[in-house]
Amino acid sequence: MSLTKTKAAIVAGLAVALAAAAVSSAGPTARGCTVNGTKGADVLNGTGRADVICGAQGNDTLRGLAGNDTLVGGPGNDVLIGAAGTDIMIGGAGNDAIFAADGRVERISGGGGKDRAIADAGDKVLGVETVKRTGATLAQFNFRGATFTVGSKKFTEQLILGQIAIQALKATGAKVNDQTDLGGTSVNREALLSGKIDMYWEYTGTGWITHLKQTKPIPDSLKQFLAVAKADRANGVKWLDRAPLDNTYAFAVRKEMVKKLGVTKISDFKKLLRTNKKAATLCIGTEFSTRDDGLPGVEKKYGIKFPSENLAKVDEGLIYKLTDEGKVCNFGEVFATDGRIQGLGLFVIKDDRKFFPIYNAALTVRLSVFNKYPKLAAMFKLISKKLTNQAMTKLNAERDIRGRFPEEIAKAWLKQNKFIK
Repeated sequence: MSLTKTKAAIVAGLAVALAAAAVSSAGPTARGCTVNGTKGADVLNGTGRADVICGAQGNDTLRGLAGNDTLVGGPGNDVLIGAAGTDIMIGGAGNDAIFAADGRVERISGGGGKDRAIADAGDKVLGVETVKRTGATLAQFNFRGATFTVGSKKFTEQLILGQIAIQALKATGAKVNDQTDLGGTSVNREALLSGKIDMYWEYTGTGWITHLKQTKPIPDSLKQFLAVAKADRANGVKWLDRAPLDNTYAFAVRKEMVKKLGVTKISDFKKLLRTNKKAATLCIGTEFSTRDDGLPGVEKKYGIKFPSENLAKVDEGLIYKLTDEGKVCNFGEVFATDGRIQGLGLFVIKDDRKFFPIYNAALTVRLSVFNKYPKLAAMFKLISKKLTNQAMTKLNAERDIRGRFPEEIAKAWLKQNKFIK
């Protein structure tokens, strides 16, 4: 459901409760209220049914029981306490205290006073000045009965992102088939389009250039995302909200060689290739060696050419170690959010002509799957916005520096951010 439709549903539900609030001031016999307060300071308890509990002018305590209750405060300073049911809680004109942290998804609306509420992460809260959230954020989503297959590429960040998706979906009750570590970009894309997997994390720059065959990246994060999402829909792919992290390509060199080699920006390679060609050795991944947004594009943009004997095509995971050692290569192709950059003390060379596109990560979902489960968008929007460059770099370091398993890293991160218990 879209954000607009979600808001509309909340407002529609609140309208019913607000109607009850409007009649509650008429006194104990007001229509629509099954439990009525007086002008005094009442304690009003619901029953096991679905009650409409209405306070009057006093400083009331309204407490729902097992039913799906509507608790409506009056003009006084009320305390509204939900119980086992799924309640709608409406504060009155006073300074209300609303307690809704019972594990259910509830709708809460403050009144005219300065209200405060303790609510679950999934509760819909409007017009409350102070809200304290409790419980796991993903508790509001229920995918019981659904089965999803999650893929990923073969490098560290993708393995962790894939496990974040898997563990999050499992927390909602879904059954998940783990197809992470599936292969490179083309393998995952083909698996998504053919229905072998239902989703995997992709990068906006990759989507625009590699999948959609656009030669000119858009140098604005939001515009790039919107362009990719719109165009790829025709291919049956839904892009969920992008993460802030921008895992663009970069070149790195060990810090102690920066001054000696004189390369602090990519344009400096031209001088090094002319004056000390043997030192301009570069470790790259096989995929990077052929991509338009990889080495061929860099060479074209900067007017440089690395001799074939200067290039070592190796597994992406080995590049950082080989660059740090400096025997096979002095320079290496790296990812901007990789934890090994900091861990090994590598220096990132500036892309002074801004060649490399923006690579915000986003979960791509087969459109037929998304249409069946549209709440995936709201769920992964919460997760994606927490995935910053800083956060992802730390997660990658947990794997590459400390050797923890991707599943373990993903679970810990989801718990740390209170997505799961």
